[in-house]
Amino acid sequence: EPDGPARPTLVLSNPSSTDITVQVTNIGGSATGGGVDYFSGPYNVTFPAGQTSATLNISITDDVIYEDTETIDIVIVETSLPAGVNLGTPDQAIVNIVDDDDVLVRFDRATDTVSEGDGTVTIRVVREGQAEIPVTVTVTTSDGTATAGVDYGTIGDPNPPVFTSITIAPDQSFVDVEVNLIDDDCQEVDETFIGDLSVVPADQRVILGTPNQTVITINDDDERTIEFINAPYATVEGDNTPYNVCLSITPVCDLPAEVELVPTQKQSAAPGDDYVPTPVTVNFPANQAISCVLINNIVDDSVTEDTECFSLVIVPPAGSGLVPGGNANVTITDNDPPQSGTFNDTIVGDPLYEVPLNTIANTTFTEVTSLCYEIHGEAGKIFNLISDGCVQVNAEYSAMDIPENGNIINKIGVLAYDTAGRCINIEVDVDDCVPIVNGVAYNDSVYNLNGVRARRRNSRARIAVPNCDHDEDFDNLVFWVVCQDIGGQKMIKFQVVRGGGLIPDSHGLLGQFWNIPVEATTIFASGAGIDDPFIVTVDPPQADPRSFVADLYIRTWDRTLKPCLYSGNSQGGPISEVENLPNDSVIEGEFFEYEVDGLFGTNFRYNRLLSRSCP
Repeated sequence: EPDGPARPTLVLSNPSSTDITVQVTNIGGSATGGGVDYFSGPYNVTFPAGQTSATLNISITDDVIYEDTETIDIVIVETSLPAGVNLGTPDQAIVNIVDDDDVLVRFDRATDTVSEGDGTVTIRVVREGQAEIPVTVTVTTSDGTATAGVDYGTIGDPNPPVFTSITIAPDQSFVDVEVNLIDDDCQEVDETFIGDLSVVPADQRVILGTPNQTVITINDDDERTIEFINAPYATVEGDNTPYNVCLSITPVCDLPAEVELVPTQKQSAAPGDDYVPTPVTVNFPANQAISCVLINNIVDDSVTEDTECFSLVIVPPAGSGLVPGGNANVTITDNDPPQSGTFNDTIVGDPLYEVPLNTIANTTFTEVTSLCYEIHGEAGKIFNLISDGCVQVNAEYSAMDIPENGNIINKIGVLAYDTAGRCINIEVDVDDCVPIVNGVAYNDSVYNLNGVRARRRNSRARIAVPNCDHDEDFDNLVFWVVCQDIGGQKMIKFQVVRGGGLIPDSHGLLGQFWNIPVEATTIFASGAGIDDPFIVTVDPPQADPRSFVADLYIRTWDRTLKPCLYSGNSQGGPISEVENLPNDSVIEGEFFEYEVDGLFGTNFRYNRLLSRSCP
């Protein structure tokens, strides 16, 4: 192709005394004339007088396109021969145009990171340069720290997948190769596998570029639950005998785990006075389901006390993927002469809510503070918890097995718009904690489509949905629906794990407190401490401010060790009447105004769900 014009030679059998001119023309071949591959004929060829040979010049186009060897079929035009000149053989010829252009192939990136639950990972092969014919390469995967048939590829197949004859067509600039990811239920470290690119050896004009190797990192997305298995615990103050605390971890995986048990004040037992609050470390070796530790942290004093109680709280390392399954109570029986005492009379069945306060002004503590309040509910009815632009959460209440003990939540319904604009209904029942998405139960599988993700984790369901603000920008909300069994009584605990996407105008029994200004000031001029009252003022964007009295405690209702302002022990009303102090309702309006007509109902006074027509 780059050699210049093609020069086929024509021959006369005998020299002529005069110049002889004949005509040659192209009659076909795989090459394209008109200047694309060559310049078309007809061509005039002159034999000078006395000579028996003459050269034909066919101009060849030297392009930069990767292509096969192409041909020009030429023939001597018989009608162009002068008198006395006859057409001999061969009177036709073939001119081969040998291509000298090449193309470069490479991966589009040297590294990539995916989540185990993504299903597949795409490896892209890119061609640089023009081509008129297909380009064939090979992509091969091999183990790094990940194992074929276990972490990627085909389940149970120890041989990594080899993709042969990956073909990039002339009208394509890249081809994607999909590799399956195997989503297991066991926690593990992030792992890697390798993709290598090679060229078919017979084609020397396909050049291997860089990167020609890509390293895929598979991020683990699994969680494990750690729970107490022999709680509650009982000990005697002066006995000096350790109590044995055993934890279970599920699922059991080939990865060690470590958590701390943090003794935490629950009722009258005081840290330092009644027990030593030093955390205790519990280790789980790889593939071990149960781990036990002996704890001897009871202080033997000489004070006459009632039976006291504190909690052991499971605290995993941040980002470990370890999920506490609940706290355990430790009861201390006093060895001194008994005396009377008082106890927290909160009914265990009353649904309690905890909301992190957006802004809070006081001078007695600097930690992130929450608001903790009770909503007793009404058996057999459904009430709204969260109502926002693109998501609604409702709760169905029922009476406890012993009705006089109060009411609990037995079902949660989530209505959300996904990023494709479809209506998604998610239902979770206390009996099995299986998320049901648009009528389909996801017990051992994950629903993950258009921003909505729902999966069951042991006795809890994790739900993530997109939310939209007034600018229609989507932000993810994450909820836990925890199905508990406390002393044989089943109940649901609903938690907002990530609520930053709730707009300040969000509403509902729970949603109305998110991301709005809140001020908490001590009642006592000398400064308040733990168990002392505060005045809490809530200033929602579309309602009048309201103020009520709350007591500050060092733990939330689920025993998390962080400050919480407790209020509302009567349908969200005031916790106590304090003379000359404000005692507005904790929630806006009346409790019955939050009732809806179904698990996915939206018709109530404070509805904030945007009206949409779902395809």
